[in-house]
Amino acid sequence: MYRFRQLWKFSTLQFHKGASEYQNVSENVVLRGVTIKGRYNDLPNLLFFTEACDPVENWIPFFSDPNNKILDYRNVHILSPRNFGTSDKHYSFDVQDLANDVVRYMYYNKITMATLSGHGFGAKVALAAGCYHPERTTGVFCIDYSPMDQRYHEAFTEFRGYIAKLSQINTKELTKSQIETYLKDNIDCPKWRSIFSDNLIKLPSGQWDWKFALKFLNDNVSFNKADSIAFWPVKAGLYTGRAHFAFPEFSRWVHLGTNTLPMLKVCPQVRGFGHDVHSVQGDNNTLNHWVYEFDSQSFVFASRFTKFLSMYDGVHLLLKDRTEVGKEFVPSIIYSKKDPNHIYSDYSPAHYYHNWRFNNVYKNLDTQNK
Repeated sequence: MYRFRQLWKFSTLQFHKGASEYQNVSENVVLRGVTIKGRYNDLPNLLFFTEACDPVENWIPFFSDPNNKILDYRNVHILSPRNFGTSDKHYSFDVQDLANDVVRYMYYNKITMATLSGHGFGAKVALAAGCYHPERTTGVFCIDYSPMDQRYHEAFTEFRGYIAKLSQINTKELTKSQIETYLKDNIDCPKWRSIFSDNLIKLPSGQWDWKFALKFLNDNVSFNKADSIAFWPVKAGLYTGRAHFAFPEFSRWVHLGTNTLPMLKVCPQVRGFGHDVHSVQGDNNTLNHWVYEFDSQSFVFASRFTKFLSMYDGVHLLLKDRTEVGKEFVPSIIYSKKDPNHIYSDYSPAHYYHNWRFNNVYKNLDTQNK
């Protein structure tokens, strides 16, 4: 298993400033987490969103591992979705609000386009942002997630039960040792128990509270509403860009036999199993959802991640992969097949500089050409 390393070893790591606040207006929500600078200058950006309640610190070793080589291709922003971690809190879990949080973060941090990715609920956030804002998205990579109704999956019903258990105690009236004893007695899953323990925060008053918005989360998972974190609403529409889905072979969240079909339905450019949909072989471990916990599994996921970033992400859809950029040409739209005077031409699909909105690269190029 991965052991969390000392943060001072990551010289390119920077936690975002600011404390989590409750917002009355959804548009005021600010996402926070940690940014890991890539190994080269002027790299595109990858925005990665964590699972519900999962601290961003748990993913730092995965992205920072030099064997995974993800930092060779992207600057990585590991972010907590709204209502989790140090991100701001608001009652709404509406899918469009989740998507707008992402674009607002990109604007504040001067990111024109980015690769969007996530794990579990975080993958839902990434895919939703791709659906609502495809012009800001170069590609979507989802880990152990399928855009469907997961409210009746065994894994989610267990999570819902754990949240209900947490709602039965007032942490402000208990000591940390009493809270952890309660977790040990009531949370059967050791991983969720560890995550909840990591989410304890000591207030200035000396009392203890949760880093995530427990009341908002409990309300959301307790009722089968359209904005449930485990439900993919039809109103989100389609994501027509490049997408990739990877999940453990015996996933409790993505059942191999049926749950891969919604991936093709929501993402029409996905070519199917073995191309853009992959199951990672492994044993039938109930903790396999936490891919970063197992060295062999995390390496395979990172390899799929790296291949997507290096070969497919941001590449024009009319091209097979990055090897065809600037080499292969596609036919232009013909006016009429019956017109003998029509010239059948072809063209090379255009690819834009990843941060053109906040950079003068094209303006300077025009000046030089004059």
